[in-house]
Amino acid sequence: MKNWIGKVIRQLLTVLLPLINLANPAIAIEAATPLERLKQIHRKVMDPDQFFSIRETLAELNTLEKKVSSGDQEAQGELNFLRGFVLYRAERAAESLPPSVEALRIDAARPFLSDQERTRLTYNIALQAEAVGDWRMAIEFYKKAMPLFDAASEYSEDQRLGLRERLAYCLHEARSYSEALALNKQVLAGGEKLFGPDSSKLYTVLTNLAQNAHALNEMSAARGFLERLLDIAMKRKAMDKVDTALFQLGVLSSEEGRFKEAEAFMKRRLELAEKSGNASRIADAKEDLEILYEKTPR
Repeated sequence: MKNWIGKVIRQLLTVLLPLINLANPAIAIEAATPLERLKQIHRKVMDPDQFFSIRETLAELNTLEKKVSSGDQEAQGELNFLRGFVLYRAERAAESLPPSVEALRIDAARPFLSDQERTRLTYNIALQAEAVGDWRMAIEFYKKAMPLFDAASEYSEDQRLGLRERLAYCLHEARSYSEALALNKQVLAGGEKLFGPDSSKLYTVLTNLAQNAHALNEMSAARGFLERLLDIAMKRKAMDKVDTALFQLGVLSSEEGRFKEAEAFMKRRLELAEKSGNASRIADAKEDLEILYEKTPR
């Protein structure tokens, strides 16, 4: 009888001890190699149904770093990827960039990321570089992300156009105006095909195209983009966009020395604001008209 009871107890312990280890993270960490533990964390943080503490995860990564050999490329890749990802989730872009770039470098030499993770990491690096104003890095990684987005079926044409729009914005900020203009024209053509020629989805790219053309001193082209923006905004009664288009058209006319035309745009904006009864719109329109008069006396 005693032998039978002892056997049952041993069987129960065989079943229960692994469950106890799983319930106790400290025990689980001790039981795993650094690489195994990093992979456990990887699975957890990438699982949309799982919650994790940013502070606690970063602390554990710091502890694991001391146990990872410098020659263990896979573990180094996991460590950098996880640190970059968690810092990205914490919206700490400047801190996230170095480990994220290092993770992608290691992955190129010894792949450890899935195709989806690699694509998302490349895009996130570009996004964060843009956030901190590192236009060179943002441009480099948006360009690397483009063919990855194009090859991945999970990304829509809208998302692919959005990536190109971000790249064109960064090109403009880096003063590569001609390249930005050419790319934004592609985005406009794609947007027209996808959403229609009078879609509100075209507001941003038309505004950006006007800025590209203006920077290149192509004033006629800039005017055309702004007039089209105004036309779509009027049709859709998007009055904030109407105000923006009229203001920019007024500024453009003023820069070209066409004061009467600039005044007409600014007055039209004020009339629409007064019809709306919106005090903030009226005040802004009056202020901008007065500034125009101060710069170009009547």
